[in-house]
Amino acid sequence: MTTKLAIFAYDGCLSTSITGPTDVFHIANIHQRVRKENPGSPLFSWKIYSPDGKPVHTSTGITIAVDGRYEEAGTPDICLIPGIDHAFGYEVTKKTEEMRSVMGNLIKTHHARGAAIASNCSGSFLLADTGLLDGYEATTSWWLAHHFTHSFPKVHLRLEKMVTEQNNVYCSGAVTAYMHLCIRLIERFAGPSIAKCCAKTVMLQNKESTQAPYIPVPHHFKQQDELVKNAVQWMQENLDQEFQLDALASQLAVSPRTFIRRFNQATGKPPKQYFQKLRIDEAKRLLESTALSVDDITEKVGYVDVSSFRRLFKREVALSPTEYRKRFSR
Repeated sequence: MTTKLAIFAYDGCLSTSITGPTDVFHIANIHQRVRKENPGSPLFSWKIYSPDGKPVHTSTGITIAVDGRYEEAGTPDICLIPGIDHAFGYEVTKKTEEMRSVMGNLIKTHHARGAAIASNCSGSFLLADTGLLDGYEATTSWWLAHHFTHSFPKVHLRLEKMVTEQNNVYCSGAVTAYMHLCIRLIERFAGPSIAKCCAKTVMLQNKESTQAPYIPVPHHFKQQDELVKNAVQWMQENLDQEFQLDALASQLAVSPRTFIRRFNQATGKPPKQYFQKLRIDEAKRLLESTALSVDDITEKVGYVDVSSFRRLFKREVALSPTEYRKRFSR
């Protein structure tokens, strides 16, 4: 039986959020043809829809023909929401508001009758705006974390995850995470064997299911606070020093309790945890851009025990320092 996919496109969506997934599902169909002497119906079919049934103009200026209006999608098994083109987070928020009236009820209706709902990249904003993610896990493009949590406080953002799946709703991370999303959907609707073949064809490592190696320490805070700004500046300039909460609070002329409260309000993290993430970020930079040994880098970012640092780095980044350098060094 063929699994039907409906792609709800719109002007300004990412081209790859449409062409990428259809290529991956096409590859699944090819593997089915190769495996069977009489292939019969394809594993997957897809149609593209727009709000008014007219061709959509994507982020790169490519015009994509569509098969009809949103309301003509029928009863697809999977509904896919492409990512929103943007340079700044507020542009995603603005587009989400513009699309609310045409996409909100549509997505909820398809979900209510049992369709799997999936989004790629910043498309998770359009999905979260429907309320279907309230109380559930979601992921999105890692650089949009601040905007996402501000817009959708009821959603449990798991930014480190490449794909989330709860309540028959799927989200995928930044841009090319659509490949991980498609492999997950192929595994569900066509089985693990076909999914494994597709993953090999697109050279995707199934075990690499995290955005953690790509995520820097956020510098866009929930609240602008001069005290926190000064604290972060001190941290950045003293990564090789021991973090002493009381001493830093005294230097900033506030009590430790007040410092912790204001820092948490602005960054969403306790001061010591944020300091640790700054250290890891600096270690990543040194691994990328220098030939310093891991021992030397450990010392430069304020750690004494190299083994402990390696374990911490692996826990935070999902790669060992050596693996990280191999992947990202210039």
